[in-house]
Amino acid sequence: MTSAAPSGDNQPSTDSRQAPELLRRLASAVVLAAIALGAVLLSPWSFLALVIVAAGLLLWEWGSATRGNGFDGTSLIQAVSVVALTVFIALGRFDLGFFVLGATAVVVGYSAPDRGRAMWAVAGLAYVALPAAALIWLRSDPQFGLAAVLFLLAVAWTTDTASYIGGRGFGGPKLAPTVSPKKTWSGFLVGILIPALVGYGFAVYLGGTSRLGLALVAIGLALACQMGDLLESAVKRHFGVKDMSQLIPGHGGLFDRIDSLLLAAVLAGLIALRDLASPGAGLLIW
Repeated sequence: MTSAAPSGDNQPSTDSRQAPELLRRLASAVVLAAIALGAVLLSPWSFLALVIVAAGLLLWEWGSATRGNGFDGTSLIQAVSVVALTVFIALGRFDLGFFVLGATAVVVGYSAPDRGRAMWAVAGLAYVALPAAALIWLRSDPQFGLAAVLFLLAVAWTTDTASYIGGRGFGGPKLAPTVSPKKTWSGFLVGILIPALVGYGFAVYLGGTSRLGLALVAIGLALACQMGDLLESAVKRHFGVKDMSQLIPGHGGLFDRIDSLLLAAVLAGLIALRDLASPGAGLLIW
């Protein structure tokens, strides 16, 4: 006597299995975007609060991935230093902020039990603190700060979306199969070029700036987004973790969601050095 094989009609399709996951990802992305935009639009101080909370979560995830113990004493010291750094920058005291950051790097490095842990602890501090500092500095510009941060977020989100659609739509050779097996050259190129439209659109809206210049800035930031994504993938592969945490339904950890933004924020801060008195103008006005 043989048992009948289950009918194909009774098997859940791939699409039906993927639909709930896609809905969770979409819902999480919408909620995160709403929180971020709300904090950015409300005031520089609400944005400061958001960055501080995000930095604490990122340091917890970094500790979990690289040390296996989450929010330990090292993460606490790092989080306090990032709070001090961002508050001092918001108050215009860059000297005190980076003094605290440098002192923390020394303490964290020398208190680690071995050179490997020291290196990863200091790297995690820089990985979180420098983007946080750049974001707060950009938003502090009373005239162009809001537009600068919105521009950076728009480029990062567009890069992520365009890369995903380009990779799924065109396929082709893998970009870095040993680091991130799903990424393709087609997604990489689409993710770099499409954000140029964001730069062009912002230039049209702002006026008084070069449309080509801001489009090229957007391409540079998009490239930093791609490199940031690969960097986080390399860290996860090194430590054998799939996601930095399970904090965000459908996305993994906060690092997994904003990895592309972190390196782009640092580059945006470096570009903004063109105008120390008005960092937003340094990023946007060409």
